[in-house]
Amino acid sequence: MSSGTILLMFVLSGAATYLTRRAFLQLPSGFFSPRLKNGMTFIPIGIFAALIFPSLFLDGGQFVFQPTFLVASVICMGLMILTKNVFASFGISLLLVVLVYVGILPFPH
Repeated sequence: MSSGTILLMFVLSGAATYLTRRAFLQLPSGFFSPRLKNGMTFIPIGIFAALIFPSLFLDGGQFVFQPTFLVASVICMGLMILTKNVFASFGISLLLVVLVYVGILPFPH
């Protein structure tokens, strides 16, 4: 694939994403039922879980137990609940994983 084709795909994907999100913002407030609105609030959580859980439990298509990642995830969620700061929570948990893999913090991995 040429770089021009890839660039065109990025531009078209961005335009499609922007236009569909913008269209939802233009809908009247009563367009969706309260039940559907409530259900749509869980979409980001589902996407987050779909992105994170495979890295916690799968390696090469096989189920594995990776305690470092699991502990870092629990710490991250706890920090998010306590601080309400997503970036600091991710940063601290990522730093812990790096410190374990570098060997500064002793933890089985």
